[in-house]
Amino acid sequence: MDGLPVNMNKRNILYLITAVVLIAATYMVFTSPAIIPPLSPELSDAEQESICQSYRIFYFHVPLAWVSYLAFFLVFVASIRYLQTSHIKWDVYAASSAEIGAVFCALNLLSGMLWAKGAWGIYWDWTPRLTFQLILFLLYVSYITLRRAMESESRARSSAVFGIIAFAAVPMSYLSIKLWPPLYHPDLTGEGGGIDSPIIVYTLLINILAYTLLYLSLLTIRMDNERALS
Repeated sequence: MDGLPVNMNKRNILYLITAVVLIAATYMVFTSPAIIPPLSPELSDAEQESICQSYRIFYFHVPLAWVSYLAFFLVFVASIRYLQTSHIKWDVYAASSAEIGAVFCALNLLSGMLWAKGAWGIYWDWTPRLTFQLILFLLYVSYITLRRAMESESRARSSAVFGIIAFAAVPMSYLSIKLWPPLYHPDLTGEGGGIDSPIIVYTLLINILAYTLLYLSLLTIRMDNERALS
């Protein structure tokens, strides 16, 4: 009990820093220069401006993907540690991180659909990169469903095995972005791309930091709830 106030103070500091960085990151998204993708000269000025503004969602889309990968990596590591030690804390880590990761993965899919609609007039097509990301999301929804459907005696071990196997979809999802870029989705980091300003890079990095802090804050809260239910 003596350490509780110290832990609460540390958590409150984490929550405060998270809130401040999130506010700053969001402000930077809407005040930084627009990302300029390769554009057809046949488009009108209004159409070009609309497409450039739609690319602001990139500042949310990339951090959401990063956090979902980070969350699923923690599920992978915690699952291995549970099988090694049978310590319930690792099962709590895995369960908490999986739920948060699934939410961020869903938001990544949604932001990608909105981005695609604004930039190219289509919400979805079955390209490998979108398909692998959808599979990744469904795998971890299945992981969460499996946990809730099983008895507590066998749930932790079965979930750990599932969590280790499911992680194979993470590198596949990431590599699909590199191996199968759709023709209408330009490479923003290469020649002709729009990420050529330091402020754009800084805005992206600050947003990645903000959403990583948000993940850590949510993980802390979710673990406390999971322990209370155990």
